[in-house]
Amino acid sequence: MAGYLVDTSVISALAPGKPAVPQAVADWLRAKASEIFLPTVAIAEIEQGICKLRRQRSRARSDALTRWLDELVLVYGSRALPLDTVAARRAGQIADAAVAAGRYPGFADVAVAAIAAANTLVILTRNVRHFAGLGVPLIDPFDDHSRL
Repeated sequence: MAGYLVDTSVISALAPGKPAVPQAVADWLRAKASEIFLPTVAIAEIEQGICKLRRQRSRARSDALTRWLDELVLVYGSRALPLDTVAARRAGQIADAAVAAGRYPGFADVAVAAIAAANTLVILTRNVRHFAGLGVPLIDPFDDHSRL
C-alpha cells in the first residue's frame, strides 16, 4: 500500500465551523482522496472531543460534529485503518525506540505512526513535532506545499 495517513490534526481542520483550508491544500486533498487513509485512532480522538462538547452542553456543535464524523466514517469506509496486530507490534517497537531516545510520545501518536509504518504510508499532520523521531515519513500539508 502506498499513500497517506491523515492525522486528526489535519482531518479536524476540515470539520464544520473551522476556517476554510488554503485552496492549494483543499485541491491536493481532493486530487489524492483515493490515496488518503484514516486511522481509526483519529475517529476515537474526534469522538472523544464530541463527547466533551456534549458534556459541556455544546449541543449544536456536538450534533454538527457527530453528523460530520458519521459522514467521514462512510466516506473512508475500507480506507479507515485499525491498529491491527501488525501495527500493534510496530507501536511497541516505535514506543520503545522513542523512550530509549528520551522522548515520551502519547499513545495515539505512536498508534498513528505504527499504522502508517505497517501500511507504508506517509503521515499528513499539522503536529510535526509529535511525530518527529518516530521513524515515519510525514508532511504538514498546510506548511509544506512544495512536497504536495
